[in-house]
Amino acid sequence: MHQHRSSPIDGTPTDFEVFSTHIGERVRRALVSFYGVEIGTEAAAEAMVVAWERWPEVSQMANPAGFLFRVGQSKARPHVRWKRRRGAFPTADGPGAWHDESMVELMSALSRVKPEQRAAMLLVKGHGFSYAHAADILGLSEAALTNHVRRGLARLRWIMEVE
Repeated sequence: MHQHRSSPIDGTPTDFEVFSTHIGERVRRALVSFYGVEIGTEAAAEAMVVAWERWPEVSQMANPAGFLFRVGQSKARPHVRWKRRRGAFPTADGPGAWHDESMVELMSALSRVKPEQRAAMLLVKGHGFSYAHAADILGLSEAALTNHVRRGLARLRWIMEVE
């Protein structure tokens, strides 16, 4: 199964192409939820390069999405640690600014929630991941993920002053 990385002549997708479409998209969503659009997207792309380079090993893993999420975290770490680039969500005055005032308020509020809580909330409530699946990707127990979602939603309600 894990040898099929190059495109076959008949046009059927390879194992890696199928993997990259399904698992790669989930990893990208998790990393963007955690780090913001710019850093998260770049980290996800770098994680998929690692998946390609180590395909025989990755294809046999029980939780390849969790492994690639951790790879993405490692790739994002220098940008976050040294604050060379901001990974924030779009703001009212930034490039690609949101024009809907409610979205500006939501993006601003999300940027003030802890990254672990934001990622848990966005994966479960925003992208519709099951608690088990989101916990696997983020490398958490379901109980820890549930706490992150609950606390993140409470913080978001407090920030936005919603009852």
